[in-house]
Amino acid sequence: MLTRGEIARSLSGAWALFLNRREGMQAFDVSADGFFRSFAVIILVLPPYLISVLAEVRLLELSGVPADGFPMFWFFAWKIVGLGIDWVALPLVLVVLARPLGIAKRYGAFVVARNWAGPLAMSISVLPSVLFAAGLIGQEFAAILFLATVILIIRYQYLITRIALQTAIATTIGIVVLDLLLSLVIGETINRLAGF
Repeated sequence: MLTRGEIARSLSGAWALFLNRREGMQAFDVSADGFFRSFAVIILVLPPYLISVLAEVRLLELSGVPADGFPMFWFFAWKIVGLGIDWVALPLVLVVLARPLGIAKRYGAFVVARNWAGPLAMSISVLPSVLFAAGLIGQEFAAILFLATVILIIRYQYLITRIALQTAIATTIGIVVLDLLLSLVIGETINRLAGF
């Protein structure tokens, strides 16, 4: 169970990493118990994620998908399944690649930092969709804002990877790209399986 103190301390560490401050790593519990507990942070990721799914439904309606008969429950259910798979995909792949990549000693700390960065990253990434779906910005500005947030999130993932794993630039970029590709493949697979 995550405590308030741990949540506050760890989110503070995640924000420090966002600001490229290495001392942010000291805020995380990187013990074996802290490693496994960090996966429970998905609970904090869920609210902004569900908002993004609601925004996606709104975008579908705006693109002409009829609201009547839309399988809302199954849409949300599939999206949550996809989030769960995406949440563990990179850690599972990296546990196999950790020794060949020379990151085995810092693997646990990286996963903890990545998990705790999740709520911040999700909150940033959902912003363009929410603003557009709410009618506060137009489609063109939403596209520009979406691109800006993607760049911001990729930079954040790069900083987390580089600081936590202390890897060379090429390895860091490779891990970030792997993470992005896994997310894209999982998202596309979920959409196809769900028929959306």
